Amino acid sequence: MYRLRVYEERTDKYMGYFKHRVSGMRVILDVGSGRGIFSKVLASKKHLVIALDIEEDLLKGIKSPYILSVRADAHYIPLRDGSVDCALAISLLEHLENPKRCVEELYRVLKCDGIAVIQLPNLQYLFEPHTKWPLLGLMPKRLQLRILKMIGYPYINMEVTIKNALSILQKAGFKLEETIKVYHLSIMKLIPIAPAYIFIARKTCKPLENLK
Repeated sequence: MYRLRVYEERTDKYMGYFKHRVSGMRVILDVGSGRGIFSKVLASKKHLVIALDIEEDLLKGIKSPYILSVRADAHYIPLRDGSVDCALAISLLEHLENPKRCVEELYRVLKCDGIAVIQLPNLQYLFEPHTKWPLLGLMPKRLQLRILKMIGYPYINMEVTIKNALSILQKAGFKLEETIKVYHLSIMKLIPIAPAYIFIARKTCKPLENLK
C-alpha cells in the first residue's frame, strides 16, 4: 500500500509539470507505459492514449475505452510517421539498450510541432535514484555493472546521463523548450543538480523549399 501511494504521489507531481502541455492533444503516445499509470490519468473523451510496452502482462490491467494498448518494443514503434501529437517517455530511456533509437522513433511518429515529454532520473546524482547506491555514476563502468547485477538492477543503462540525453534529443532534431528540475524532497534543492529532470522538446519540421 505504501509503495502504491508513493507511485501515486510521484504521478501527481510529474503531471503537475506537464499536464497543461498535453491537455489539447488528440493522440498521446505513452511509451514504456507499464501498467498505464500516466495513460489512465490522461485518458478522456478528448484524448486517445496509446499505451505501449514490451511487457504484455503489464498491459492487461489497462481497461479504458480511451486507451489503446499496444505490445511493442520502444526501439521499433509500430505507428505511422507523423501520427501522434504528443509522446511521453517517463523513466524509460535509462532502461533501454539503445536510447538513441527510441528517441529517433519518437521524432518519427510525432506530427510536425508535436512535443515529447522525457523524464529521466539523474544517474549521476549523489545517490543513484534506482538503487540508492552512493556515487554509482562516478565509478568505473565495470564496477557499476558488478554492483547493478549484485543488487538486482542489471537493466539500467548508466550511459544515459542528463548530458547524453540532451545530446540525443538535439541530434534527433528536437528543439528543447523547457528543462524542469524535479526534487522529491525540499532539502535536495541545496544541491545544484537534481535527482530527476523533465525535458519538454518539440519536433520542428523544416519548411519545404519553394519549387522553381
